[in-house]
Amino acid sequence: MKKVSVLLGIGILWGLLISAKGDCNLKNLEHNPHTTKYNPFAEGLQISIESANLNASEIVVLEIEEEVDLGFDTLEYLPLGFNAYDGMELAVEDIVVLEEDEEVYLGFDVALYLPKDFNAYK
Repeated sequence: MKKVSVLLGIGILWGLLISAKGDCNLKNLEHNPHTTKYNPFAEGLQISIESANLNASEIVVLEIEEEVDLGFDTLEYLPLGFNAYDGMELAVEDIVVLEEDEEVYLGFDVALYLPKDFNAYK
């Protein structure tokens, strides 16, 4: 009985190995649909090239306005004619830039090491 089961097992194994034999004589691998290569780096490079050559007229901006429900009527708590955006226009002339000159203290007199009548801003 052992010999029969061993022979039967060898026969099944031989049948599986024969059926798994493939055709390895492919001459042109580019047309084989099973060997397609996916390269995510090439795809990212293509996307960056397309976005670098993008015209401003091709850009579509979607503005989604969401309505916020606070659960109560805000008109009861605001004055008449209230505009939250009133005075929000900013002009470049209205910007005040404060520049403070910081005094650097080196711990010694630098005039001793510079030539006479030295002007750093000349």
